[in-house]
Amino acid sequence: MKAIKAASFGYYAKSGELNNDYAQWSMKTLKERTNINTIVLTIVAEQANAHATSINWQTMPPKDEEVKATIRYAQSLGLDVILKPMINCTDGTWRAYINFFDIDVVCEPKWSDWFAVYTEFQLHYAKIAQECEATMFVVGCELVSSDHREKEWRKLIDDVREIYKGLITYNCDKYQENHLTWWDAVDVISSSGYYPFDQWDKELRRIEKVIKKYDKPFFFC
Repeated sequence: MKAIKAASFGYYAKSGELNNDYAQWSMKTLKERTNINTIVLTIVAEQANAHATSINWQTMPPKDEEVKATIRYAQSLGLDVILKPMINCTDGTWRAYINFFDIDVVCEPKWSDWFAVYTEFQLHYAKIAQECEATMFVVGCELVSSDHREKEWRKLIDDVREIYKGLITYNCDKYQENHLTWWDAVDVISSSGYYPFDQWDKELRRIEKVIKKYDKPFFFC
């Protein structure tokens, strides 16, 4: 796998904002001024709060054809595309706190309910990633409170692989690289590198041990 020099693009874009003259100028200028070789195309949907089990992915993000056109435009510029459908909470709660009881309780929201909806969301965009030949697909971003749900994540990744034949990663949060137990299920390890400048060497040495353990490529997503 070649070195990834990437920038995120399209975060919180609504319908009509992702594929227009200004957006194309922005992407082209970004490539010219930063010498990136990859765009991480972020498609954001929301759930109401950290305990909700519905996600508005069918109404909030840009339309599918707009997403596809954006991928193809990036590819026409010579950029690889990493497709990253991700969720936030409408009430402002950080997605890392999305959480449910580990034991199902009657009349309370459940992990099984959430993963069913989240899987539907991911599989929809996995189809787009496959159709448009995206280089990589990100199955989740900083969903820290769910990281211990290994069985559900492995099932989700298996389901994505039935549709999408490219590289798959999960974007764990900072400091979580050595706590995830299912890195073997993905092709590439990735994380959010929000580390203090004076701790970079220390954190990279820690992350390097994880990379060597699983024998996987790594990048900051």
